[in-house]
Amino acid sequence: MGISVKRYRKRFAFLFVLGMIVILSACSVEKQSGENNEANSTIQTSETVTVTRGTLTPTVSAQTTIIQASDFVLSSTEKGVFETCVTSGDKITAGGVIGKVSENEIKSPVDGTVISATNSSEIIPNNYPVATVRYTGFALNVEAENFLKTLPENTTLKAKFQVINGVGPTDILAVVTPATEYAEGSSTNTLFPQSNVLQCLIDKDTDVKIGQNATVVITAGTKENILLLPLSVIAGRQGKGMVTVIKDGEQIQTEVTLGATDGAYIEILSGVEEGDVVSSVPPNLDPRSNS
Repeated sequence: MGISVKRYRKRFAFLFVLGMIVILSACSVEKQSGENNEANSTIQTSETVTVTRGTLTPTVSAQTTIIQASDFVLSSTEKGVFETCVTSGDKITAGGVIGKVSENEIKSPVDGTVISATNSSEIIPNNYPVATVRYTGFALNVEAENFLKTLPENTTLKAKFQVINGVGPTDILAVVTPATEYAEGSSTNTLFPQSNVLQCLIDKDTDVKIGQNATVVITAGTKENILLLPLSVIAGRQGKGMVTVIKDGEQIQTEVTLGATDGAYIEILSGVEEGDVVSSVPPNLDPRSNS
């Protein structure tokens, strides 16, 4: 009889411990469920972003190949009477004056040779090519049409480059506008600028060679106190785009006008206001998605 009672006590103790384990497990599951709900709430909150004001440095980057520098064009920064200070064949140093328009000097950014220059006393418009200069060195060309559209005229640009498995990052000597071929039917030797390409001139002391691949990053002056959104929330990248504004529980597809970008954020010129809440998921512009 004593042995039976002892066994009963042992069995009861076992069942009690087992029951406690079940209860504790249930509490753990409930706690985990609560944590998951909190996590889900956090995820839902992070699925929106707010339009804010801030600063942005317009940036374009590209992978390209080192080439021999081509002739580049220097243009006027205003309308006026041009007075040249050089003639074709002249050697010029960095900072040397090419000419003047209404007393504003046009200078060469690098050492080079003047290939052509506009005649003195000519009345020229803003952005008119007044001289072509040859730099005897290496360069990197970057397609930058969209980047240039977002910048004011005559913006000063800076750049760095990194040769893949080579030197860098290294400052670019100057960012210039390469020249096209002679204009068809032109009676002058003036070369015209390529409107969508930037040429990054490499310092002659930098150890590089033709054919090496490199990454180039070009930047303009920082813009301050502008409306910003992450690029990832916008359908579209140039000129116009669409976002989903969340207001009073409704999702409203809204067109926005886009400005400069640094590759992560983009300037918003119109369409939304500071403080507006926007879905982090960009609108699906595929018409088939609505069928």
